[in-house]
Amino acid sequence: MRDDILGAVSFLTIFGGGRSPRNSSKYWFSCAGVFIALISGLVWQLAGHTSSRLLGGALVVVVVVIVTGAIHFDGLADAADGLLAHLETERRFKVMSSPEVGTFGIVAVVAALGLMTIAFSVLEPNVVLLIGVFSLSRELSALMIEVMPYAKSEGIVSVFNTSSGVLVKAKLILGAEMIVSCALIVISLGTKGLVVAVVMFAVQAVIALRAKFLIGGYTGDVLGASIVATETLALVAGALMQR
Repeated sequence: MRDDILGAVSFLTIFGGGRSPRNSSKYWFSCAGVFIALISGLVWQLAGHTSSRLLGGALVVVVVVIVTGAIHFDGLADAADGLLAHLETERRFKVMSSPEVGTFGIVAVVAALGLMTIAFSVLEPNVVLLIGVFSLSRELSALMIEVMPYAKSEGIVSVFNTSSGVLVKAKLILGAEMIVSCALIVISLGTKGLVVAVVMFAVQAVIALRAKFLIGGYTGDVLGASIVATETLALVAGALMQR
């Protein structure tokens, strides 16, 4: 379990010493979410005492980007270019693997950064909420790996698509983690937290269905995009209901 957790943290953050993840590391993606939430949550608490809440929100977003190595935003940019443009299937893969970022990718990243910044500036600092949201977004990406085929023959996340002989109880752990994450969101926001959790599941479903329809399954870029999208819209939903 220790190696799986370290593999998940290393894969999803700039920490972990570059340890390679194993197939079963996906069941512990939530640990990376907790780690990121604790660091950014601390900054959020400190930034809450600044004179400008918008500047404080921007600082939190910068910390999130740094801690994750911007890997999720890179996935969002590539997935937006590949899944939103009108292209043939093979062309979509080429666009998503290209180092260049197109119009859809730029707009998606700017929109996500902007909305997340505003949401952090509106919401009252709440580390428990952040743990719930950041954990659930990564658990949903692990769920996508479980229920969808991998769309490529090889790639950065292909390790999660190989047979590992993982016991059923490991998959039950993922389900339990999702329940706990949803509970943390509800504890933080009350019954409104249920709406936030539903929004996250709905956004994930939309992304998963579009990826399945257009390219036949998930890729690393799709997973990154799903994490950013679910987190951003969850925070936006929470901010809208707070006022």
